Amino acid sequence: MIKMTPRDRIVLAAGSVVLLIFMVLQFGIFPLMENRDRLEQGIAAREKALVEMAELQVQYRELHGKANTLLDQLGGRQSNFSLFSFLEQMAARSDVKKNITYMKPSETAADGPFKEIMVEMKLQAVSLKQLVDFLELVESPKNVVALKRISIQENTKEKATLDVIIQVISLDRNPEAEVG
Repeated sequence: MIKMTPRDRIVLAAGSVVLLIFMVLQFGIFPLMENRDRLEQGIAAREKALVEMAELQVQYRELHGKANTLLDQLGGRQSNFSLFSFLEQMAARSDVKKNITYMKPSETAADGPFKEIMVEMKLQAVSLKQLVDFLELVESPKNVVALKRISIQENTKEKATLDVIIQVISLDRNPEAEVG
């Protein structure tokens, strides 16, 4: 055994204490603090996700309610409703049927509970009064019909008349989708 002086023993004891403190800090306290920080960050991220989920739930309920209201409106109109024939009837009532140059129906592919039906029509040489009367008849919340786009130009052949291109849309149930 090596003989140590009291000074060497004090230095060795101090070194041992420092080494022991270093090991306790390095392998005990620091990992616990890092783990605590990581857990706190995880909790904060999950709390944020929970708030986002609650917001999404509110939006979903709102949209679901609107969809059900829209389904009720669609259920309230005639079962054989056709946007094309509806527009023809409104054109006859507002005395612009003779001014129709064309009517082009189209349907968009639907991936939700509704499909959009659109008819583009061109009216030539209509008076402003006829156009306003026609538009008042066409916009029908009861039948879920609205204007999507309208383009108005002055008719160059007949004074005080207009040429109008209108896109009218309506929604209908998508038979391939279910609303629950």
